Amino acid sequence: MTDMTKPLDVAIAFTEAWTGHHMAAAAEFVAEDVTFDGPMQQSAGLGPYLKGLANLARSVEGFRMIAAYGDDETALLMYELITRPYGTLTCAKHLTIRDGKIHADRLTFDSHLIRTAQAA
Repeated sequence: MTDMTKPLDVAIAFTEAWTGHHMAAAAEFVAEDVTFDGPMQQSAGLGPYLKGLANLARSVEGFRMIAAYGDDETALLMYELITRPYGTLTCAKHLTIRDGKIHADRLTFDSHLIRTAQAA
């Protein structure tokens, strides 16, 4: 991991790592006690979080940042996640970051495309 500690820098580096299929690099930005709240899954702890992230990353072909903001403890990202099976998902992610590590990840997106693909 780099010596990044600003939440926005951590959030962007983390997102670039996992969407680029560099899961070991992404994991370096995540705290052991991370919690995740998203439209398709909720989890607590590093293992379940990374497992869910890896499952999603397998379908990712790329991403495009729309906007990124941060303060002393949080980062808010809006991006397009380009996936093979679901098309492009517009995502908003709120991360709580302390000491260079993500402790909470709240993700929102319209899950209709995923649910429709899974039902087919």
